Amino acid sequence: MKKDKILTCLTCKAFVNAEEINNYTIEIHDEYPLATTNGEMLITFNKYSFFKCPKCFKPLVTCTEYDNEPSSEDKLTILYPTSNKTISSEVPTYIKKAFDEAILCFNSNAFTASVIMCRKTVEGICKERGIEKNTLQKKLEIMKEEGIIDQNLYDWANILRLAGNDAAHDLDVVFDIADAQDIVDFTYAIIDYIFTYRKKFESFKKRRQKQENEEKIKG
Repeated sequence: MKKDKILTCLTCKAFVNAEEINNYTIEIHDEYPLATTNGEMLITFNKYSFFKCPKCFKPLVTCTEYDNEPSSEDKLTILYPTSNKTISSEVPTYIKKAFDEAILCFNSNAFTASVIMCRKTVEGICKERGIEKNTLQKKLEIMKEEGIIDQNLYDWANILRLAGNDAAHDLDVVFDIADAQDIVDFTYAIIDYIFTYRKKFESFKKRRQKQENEEKIKG
């Protein structure tokens, strides 16, 4: 049976009443199946659905996991579109895990949780650079003064609420999809700047300095 569902359209950056176009269901065969509270074998199904956004008409594909356990909740995952941000293998594992969780929360519509994990990611970057004390705002200021980030990234952080205490301490503050997307974009940018752009630029400067020294010796 087809039915509409409230989903997050990343194109529109809003919740929409998406129109279901088609779907199909498959049973998941587990080698070691679990039992329900009544002692029956737990049967799990995955329902794949194809939706259309009523605003931009772009497609949305979801997977919903169902089982025959009355007390369990259905688990819906948006398979497409999703945030496609990938980061360099040079990024320390604990920073990568924090950012991966931020993306996972975002794709699950947990936008405030996504912002909190972005904050944790940026805190991890500061720690990796040896800047652990003070507020996040002050840490970013120190990174700017030491040339770890540029003025644009620092200004970007100031415009966002990421560097304040809102996401971490104020329970009344709720971040919507647009807020979370902006902060995810910033977090990705600062990761890419420090671990990809800056590293490549430093390698370039070393190569250029080596070439100049060799030319002086020959010269």
